[in-house]
Amino acid sequence: MQTAQKTAKKTLVLIFPPVTISTSPPLGIAMLKGYVERQLPDWEVKLLDLNLWFLNKILSGLESGAVKLGDEVYTKVGASKEQIIKAGKVMRGVNNDIMLSRPDIYEQCGGMFSRLIEFATKMLGEDCAEWERSQTFPPLLKDFVGQILALKPTCVGISMIFSEQLPVGAALGRYLRQQSKLKVFMGGSCLIDGAVPFMKWYPEAADVIVAGDGEAPLVQLLSSDFNPKGVAGAVYWDAGQVVKEPPVFLKDVDQFGIPDFGGLDLHAYYSPEPIIPLLLSRGCYWRKCTFCVHYFSAGDTYRVRSLDAIIEVLQHFVAKGLRNFSFVDEMIAPGQFVRLAEAIKNAGLDITYYAYSKPNRTFTPAVLKSIAESGCKFLLWGLESGNQRILDLMGKGTQVDEISEVMKNAHEVGIENHVFVICGFPTETHEEFAETLNFLNDNRDYIYAINSGPFGLDAGSPIAKNPEKFGIEETWVVGETPIGGQLAYRCSSGVTMEESWHNFLRALPFFRPFHPHANLSAYYRDHALLVYKYLGPKLRPELRRFPKMSDVVPKALAAPVEKQLA
Repeated sequence: MQTAQKTAKKTLVLIFPPVTISTSPPLGIAMLKGYVERQLPDWEVKLLDLNLWFLNKILSGLESGAVKLGDEVYTKVGASKEQIIKAGKVMRGVNNDIMLSRPDIYEQCGGMFSRLIEFATKMLGEDCAEWERSQTFPPLLKDFVGQILALKPTCVGISMIFSEQLPVGAALGRYLRQQSKLKVFMGGSCLIDGAVPFMKWYPEAADVIVAGDGEAPLVQLLSSDFNPKGVAGAVYWDAGQVVKEPPVFLKDVDQFGIPDFGGLDLHAYYSPEPIIPLLLSRGCYWRKCTFCVHYFSAGDTYRVRSLDAIIEVLQHFVAKGLRNFSFVDEMIAPGQFVRLAEAIKNAGLDITYYAYSKPNRTFTPAVLKSIAESGCKFLLWGLESGNQRILDLMGKGTQVDEISEVMKNAHEVGIENHVFVICGFPTETHEEFAETLNFLNDNRDYIYAINSGPFGLDAGSPIAKNPEKFGIEETWVVGETPIGGQLAYRCSSGVTMEESWHNFLRALPFFRPFHPHANLSAYYRDHALLVYKYLGPKLRPELRRFPKMSDVVPKALAAPVEKQLA
């Protein structure tokens, strides 16, 4: 009896390109792998984290002598070859005692590692620009292509979430299409709003870009020999014009299933223990912040996975011995958060995690206690300002006095507070920014990290659409980028853009001491999770040293706030 010959599967290779920090695996390509292989049994999906591979190549090459960096590189990184090698080992946790017991050494190594990433980003950007000029494909990019082609792809997908990845992704896409004759699609959060300008900036980089949820559109593309017409969110060239199909945002997000990190070594990332990123919802429950554009990219929706589905996902990873998670939702709504916490406890899951939310009075002591008992070690709060007028103008829906109470209560139950701060919101005055600094100072016993930056005006945000409502008299494009122009503005009152940068830079010495362990633990958030997990009450916040407030606010304001910090 003759047995029917088994048909070989087609292979989709999903790539996460350099360069960004690599403390945990990329979630987007894992979500796509899980969904595609469940929907299309004739397809095999292979994952390739080129970002991790590239960083490993540099560090292992330095140690073996295969990679040689010039003296100018060591000067820029501020470290010798031996110090860079040691920094990589410390970040990976080869000697975990250093991260936990020697924050001074960890701080030095973390700084070296971040500067190495900055150097690598610049180097790759220059390589990509050189190819555009000379049409000579750089050797390093050929190494990337070699890693891709070794997986024998039928087609290739490239997922990008940071603008620094765009030049490399575009270069790889163009080469694979032109030289290897492969179909290439692209997606990722940084292309959701910028897919059309990216396609015009790099017209040969991709056959199709998917703007929005990528799972269902990708299955449709693979099922139709990459015909993009009618595919939700597809952006492509047609008759010399860029076409964008309207996106569709599926309400039932449970159908996206469990992310599949198969093929990635979860223990190879630059963290002492694996941290698994998970998305428990899509979109934002609030959707009223006037400076934000993120919630538009999710179709102005908030779609939550069912608790049963979330628990199933968590149980899947716990069964594999993976117990550390980052919940990377835009924000978890308070009501959903307490239901989630109770479900985790009822399921008997022993996990550790951090998440994002907005500090308001619905986070009662009882709610925060339940969240802490479920394994939450720290929350990233959208504080933004300590001035009520600015909070109202931002559309935050929060009250300054309530924020203080929430953070104090969170700290008391063992949840540490990391806060986001925006410097120089339109019409903000020096005095109002000083109020934010004073607010932070008044609550410094409860705040363990500050993520700050000067205000940036995003095209498509409510502010950009109604600038006069926010005191903006003029806007203009100061520089084109692959995903759209950068906007500058002039306000009728308050600080100028230059002054907001000045205030931000002067405040940095005040922001840095807030973390009681090492300042860079706040930058490497996955590491902060492990610091809180293992040290907890052993952290010594009383050892923090803050500068005088008068050293970090404009001199004209020094007298009114001199009383704050001795």
